[in-house]
Amino acid sequence: MGYRFKRYFTVRRLAYTALFAALAVIANSFTVYLPFMGASSNAISFSYLVCALAGAFLGPVCGGIAGGVGDILGWLINSSGGAFNVFITLGSVLLGVIPGLVHKIPKLPPVVKILIAYAIVFVVCMCGVNTFGIWFYYIRGAKTYFVYLAGRIATQSIIMAINIVLTCLMYYPLAKYVFKEGSLDGGRTAPHAKVAGGADNSATDVEKKG
Repeated sequence: MGYRFKRYFTVRRLAYTALFAALAVIANSFTVYLPFMGASSNAISFSYLVCALAGAFLGPVCGGIAGGVGDILGWLINSSGGAFNVFITLGSVLLGVIPGLVHKIPKLPPVVKILIAYAIVFVVCMCGVNTFGIWFYYIRGAKTYFVYLAGRIATQSIIMAINIVLTCLMYYPLAKYVFKEGSLDGGRTAPHAKVAGGADNSATDVEKKG
């Protein structure tokens, strides 16, 4: 157990996790809230992009850590006058976990994995955890959850579409020049492992070979 822990949490992986967490802080700090239906129910944010890339390249654990830490520190730096919302933090963790899990699926092009991950994120995080959290903390009593959700879907769909395009554009350069095979584990990754399929696909290939 200890060996596997040390092998997964290498110095380089931890450093990249800290980097993505810092980028998530920046994304959360510069979130632009759009007053809609009497409340700040929509926001232009690139936290989707940061967390999705963290999950894709670092795996679900480090992706979740980056998303959660980024949200908490981002709120501490720029709360915009709002109280700490545990649902939003949970949603940020899932923003990193879900892409990390999806990118473990073998034999799918990275773009397909990105689209699948964002589709799940849209349903679970945007329509579920995040919207419920905002409604529960600020909107409850003024309108029902589903009425509030209906008002967010259109704007959030556009914001998520922008994040999808940016994720696809940034994925391949990062996979080619930054997260090359073996880059996270000191070169111990099997030679036939492909980073384009996710950070943790090497185990699957090794099992097949054995």
